[in-house]
Amino acid sequence: MSLQEIVVMIHDGEYGRAISSLEHEINDTTAPPAKKVEYCEWLAECNRRLEDFEECGNWYLEAVKIILSEQIDRKSKVDRAMPLCEKALESYQRGGNPADVLVAARVKRYISELAR
Repeated sequence: MSLQEIVVMIHDGEYGRAISSLEHEINDTTAPPAKKVEYCEWLAECNRRLEDFEECGNWYLEAVKIILSEQIDRKSKVDRAMPLCEKALESYQRGGNPADVLVAARVKRYISELAR
């Protein structure tokens, strides 16, 4: 399924179908990291709209993990990962458990240290 078709599902409020399609796409081993990060962001947004804040945070942190594993310079990693980490932390604070909040806070601290 194309990303355009998935976006139409999201705009039509078919978040469950969009999540299923996006999860299939993210498992494509040929997809470049940037595309996987984009899929993670869409998955996070769908889960946010379903008010599943824990799963939302999980997908934002998955995007962060992908970014941090890329072979790019530290500044780029920080610039791309920090906003997503903050969204994960915010999501967990809205509906995750304390352990999730702690993990996201530690990842945020790690990214901040990369910026130095």
